Amino acid sequence: MRGVRSQAVSIVERTLVSRAPVDAELAALATSFDERDQALLREIVFGTLRWLKRLDQVLVAASGRTFEQIQPALLPVLRVAAYQLLFLDRVPAHAIVSEAVDEALRRSHKGAAGFVNAVLRRVAAKPDLASWPVTAVDSVDPVGRLAIETSHPEVLVRRWWAQYGEPVTRALLEANNRQKPMHLLAFRTNGGRDLLAAKLLAEGVETEPSRLSGLGLVVRSGNALRTAAFARGDFYIQDEVAQVAALLPAPQPGERILDIAAAPGGKGLALLAAEPSVWLVAADVALPRLATLAQNHARLHTHAGIVAGDAQRTPFTGAFDRVIVDYPCTGTGTLRKHPELKWRWTASELERLAAQALRLLAGAAVAVAPGGILVAISCSLEPEENEIVGERFLASARGFRRTAASGRVPTAAAAAQSGEGIWRFLPSDDHDGFTVQLFERLS
Repeated sequence: MRGVRSQAVSIVERTLVSRAPVDAELAALATSFDERDQALLREIVFGTLRWLKRLDQVLVAASGRTFEQIQPALLPVLRVAAYQLLFLDRVPAHAIVSEAVDEALRRSHKGAAGFVNAVLRRVAAKPDLASWPVTAVDSVDPVGRLAIETSHPEVLVRRWWAQYGEPVTRALLEANNRQKPMHLLAFRTNGGRDLLAAKLLAEGVETEPSRLSGLGLVVRSGNALRTAAFARGDFYIQDEVAQVAALLPAPQPGERILDIAAAPGGKGLALLAAEPSVWLVAADVALPRLATLAQNHARLHTHAGIVAGDAQRTPFTGAFDRVIVDYPCTGTGTLRKHPELKWRWTASELERLAAQALRLLAGAAVAVAPGGILVAISCSLEPEENEIVGERFLASARGFRRTAASGRVPTAAAAAQSGEGIWRFLPSDDHDGFTVQLFERLS
């Protein structure tokens, strides 16, 4: 079987030319390595994808060539090795270089292997980013230099700089480059997060309470997935801001809720965790995703009606107090845990997904009862997928208006409110970014 670093090269290469999530690539190899090597593989793959643009700048400087002059087949080899040399210390530099040379030889010819050897030896001689500064030679423009320094597409950095200003943009970029800890959702019916924390501590997993979600825990050490608590269904893995977003507004006892395009089910599960008496129906158009959703409810011992349904042709009319649409988007709020999305972002994809979001909202709105609320959630920071979609929805839908849901908004969401009925959580500290919009159907 191929080793960890060789597999990392292949995964990085495939991820950059496909639309498949990198998590799926890693999951396919879950049984091929022990736990320690699985962690190393994940670290190398995610780290390389996270720092791709910065690594390329180092490789250009170390090679004395332009980026276009480097043989494409050698790029994933050089990137993976450079990441290890600059960011990791588990494997000796000579072993990293030697294995990269062998991989280059399998992919090309002896001269190419010699080139890889020379470039990586130069990187190994100065194994820290400070020794490879981004200068005006790389980009005269300060925004362009920031994009290289923080390894983000320049188009995104320019968008955020214009929207949020320099200090917020820098903080956002830095947050995207930090590793994300695991967040857990605790259930009231299981005793809440304090009891869950105690159970996990007894199994060697240290956590601390989320500062944003009253149901959330942040894992600081240990593997929560290898505990009896996980096997019993005591918790669900969910970002702390995703928990807050799901509870906007706070659920009421007996509330009738439809979670459309629901799989894998996180938003509905957060509502059940906070208020187990809600009456939840979870729908999705894809049968394999419905199977995953059903498996999650079975493991967690939660109850929901699970139906096959398309949000664009909702099979319900005026039946629910709350309808949730967590629609597909470019995912710019989740680049911390999905770094591959940075390199797939295009204006055309943004436009396509925004149009899809509008169709989903329009279809789901039919199911909202008079006086009920339509909740639009995305993990995007882009106005085109959020506020502009919301305005287009209001222009085409009858009988809806934005609402701040006074008295039912969690305290943690107050600082994130960016407009009437609009909340935007930027990636920060330990969490992802989300945008939530609330629309009330008039009686």
